[in-house]
Amino acid sequence: MPMRMEGASRLFAKPRAMTGAEIETVIARFAETAALAEQADFDGVQIHAAHGYLLSQFLSPLTNLRTDGWGGSLENRARLLVEIVRAVRARVSPGFGVGVKLNSSDFQKGGFGAEDAVAVVRMLNDMPVDLVELSGGSYESPAMHGRPAAASTVAREAYFVDFARDVVAEARMPVLVTGGIRRRTTAEAALAPEDGRPGVAMVGLAQALAFAPDLPNRWRAGEAAVEVPGIRWKSRPLASLATMALAKRQLRRMGAGKRPTPRAWAPGVVACDQLRTIWRSRRYRAWLQARRQA
Repeated sequence: MPMRMEGASRLFAKPRAMTGAEIETVIARFAETAALAEQADFDGVQIHAAHGYLLSQFLSPLTNLRTDGWGGSLENRARLLVEIVRAVRARVSPGFGVGVKLNSSDFQKGGFGAEDAVAVVRMLNDMPVDLVELSGGSYESPAMHGRPAAASTVAREAYFVDFARDVVAEARMPVLVTGGIRRRTTAEAALAPEDGRPGVAMVGLAQALAFAPDLPNRWRAGEAAVEVPGIRWKSRPLASLATMALAKRQLRRMGAGKRPTPRAWAPGVVACDQLRTIWRSRRYRAWLQARRQA
C-alpha cells in the first residue's frame, strides 16, 4: 500500500510484499540486535510496533494485504511481532528487559484500531514481555505528535491516556503511556486512578526531556511545564517531520556538550535532517554492497 502523506509521498519508494525468507531474516536481525544490546550492557530493548513502521504495517489491515500466514486475521497479522518477541527472548538473559511499543490506533479508516490493540496486548500477556508502551498514529496520520484526526483526548497532553486505562485492565505487564506530557500534573493524573479505572504504571517524557533533560529536577522545584515548540503547519505529516527534527537537533546539541534550545528555524532543521538521512542511507547501502562482494 503506497504512502499517502499530503505531498510528501514521493519521498518513499513503492512498497512490495516481503518474501518468507526476508521475513525470517528480519526476525533474526531483531534477535541479533537485542543480543548485541545486552552485550553492550544495556538493560533492555523495546520492539517498535507502532507509528507505521514495519511491524505496525504488518499489524494494520490497511497496509497488510497478504493472503498467506502473515496476513488476513489479526492473529496472522500479529505473527511477525509475536515471532520477534520469542526470538529476542530466546537470545537474551531472563533479567534483560523486553518491551513492546504498540499503537492504540492508527487513526486511519480501515486501519489498526483500539479493539485490535487490546487483542494484541492479550496475546502478549502469554509471552515474557516486561512492558507495553502505548502510542498512536503514523506519518500519514501523526497522532503521536498531538494532532490526531479524531480522538477524544486531542486537547490533552497525554493523548492516549484514556485508552491506556482500558488496556491496563487487560494487561498483565506494566503499561506506559506516552504523548506530549510536559507538566507534572499531567503525569500524576495519568498515573492515578480515574472514575474507577486504573492509572498507568509509567509515563513517557522523551520529547520533553530532549528540550529539558533536567525536567525531573524542575518538577521537584515546582516548575509547572517545559517549553516545547509546537509545529502547526497545514501539512500534518510535514509538521510531524519537523517536530522530530527539532527534537533530534536537541539530542545532537547535548551530544556535542551544548544546551538544548527551542529556538530554531523549523524548515531549515527539517532540510538538514533530510540531507543527513540521505547521506547516511547512501553510506549504509554502500557498506551493504561492499559486504556482499567481500
